[in-house]
Amino acid sequence: MEPNQVKSFAQRYLDAYNCRVIEQTPDWVETELSIEADQDLVHRPFYWMYVEKMGLAPQTVTLTWFFDAKKAPTDRRAELLSFGSSRFNQMLQSAQKRGRFARLFEDRPSPVRSRSTSKPYEPWLGINYRVSYICDMKKDEILPFGIHLRTGDIQENFYPRIRSRNWTSVMPAHRHILPNLLSIPEAVGELEYNLQGYIEHQDLSWAKRAKERLDREMQQLHAYYPEEWRMSDELHDEKKQRIRETVWQYHPRIEVEVINAGLFYLDADHPVID
Repeated sequence: MEPNQVKSFAQRYLDAYNCRVIEQTPDWVETELSIEADQDLVHRPFYWMYVEKMGLAPQTVTLTWFFDAKKAPTDRRAELLSFGSSRFNQMLQSAQKRGRFARLFEDRPSPVRSRSTSKPYEPWLGINYRVSYICDMKKDEILPFGIHLRTGDIQENFYPRIRSRNWTSVMPAHRHILPNLLSIPEAVGELEYNLQGYIEHQDLSWAKRAKERLDREMQQLHAYYPEEWRMSDELHDEKKQRIRETVWQYHPRIEVEVINAGLFYLDADHPVID
């Protein structure tokens, strides 16, 4: 990531976790962390245990970050925030931990004829899956699926379709949510069934080639060791361990992980176009 991308992510992180920006220039930012950000970015568990036990008002940490090594502020203590730095990794982990689920309403102003008029929201469940094709090599694929909680309509590339819209975490006035006809567990089941079908229709020749490499490795491994009756207990244990390691390394498998998910309420007049 370039410095401007790190800066953009940091700004969005501070906004999302309600951190107070004390001072900001194009090159650096000074911020008072929120409680959540302090707990994730500053390692002081005993302080938080003490505050909780004594019922004290917490005092969060103030930090200054700069984003270009050549443009560090000279009048205050600051740290370089860059891709791969310890603090930036903490920020990524914090965002992943606390941002795994969202509930957002499309913020799309429209004229309302009277106070009694209310416009509907269409409910969607969106899930970003990571599909990993693993053997002695690995390939990851991100699949952003969405399902309409009233119709059951499934949209692939759901997140890219809605990412440019404006969102708010609070439902605007003169709005209402159309009731779900699918429960969340039912919707998740439908998405998982769709995901399974997607995977089954992929080219799985890589798995066949991985199995062939596994067979060759196992043949070499068996040829390396003497006959079973001639091996000591130590060699038996060593061979079993190497077999386990070889199978783990070469045996083809597919793993699926949910990266994050959310309930998205879309303006009924602004549908997701397939």
